[in-house]
Amino acid sequence: MSYNENFLFFNEETDAANATGEGALYKSSDFLGANVSDANDVQLFFKSRNGAATDDIVELTMASSDVKQLMQDLAAVLSNPRGGIFYQSTFVGEANGWSSKTISTIDITTQA
Repeated sequence: MSYNENFLFFNEETDAANATGEGALYKSSDFLGANVSDANDVQLFFKSRNGAATDDIVELTMASSDVKQLMQDLAAVLSNPRGGIFYQSTFVGEANGWSSKTISTIDITTQA
């Protein structure tokens, strides 16, 4: 069976024009893991896009503590052999994506 890459896109909340570091697109094969840091915060770790030894981190702060739903949505995309996309954005005026009903803030830390 052939395998198609899945992608995960994140965009930070902003009213201004997009700037460096406000959005990130990762391949599912670069996903390293997740950490629930408290009832409303989930950190997602990815291989650094520039090859640095430190990881890129996407931190999702949720309006409600529905971590289970977020993880189910994430797992569904990561395990889809046909390819897919996990889209999270709190950008004003944009469609919100899979779990965005519960996402209030997205913070992306990359090694640029």
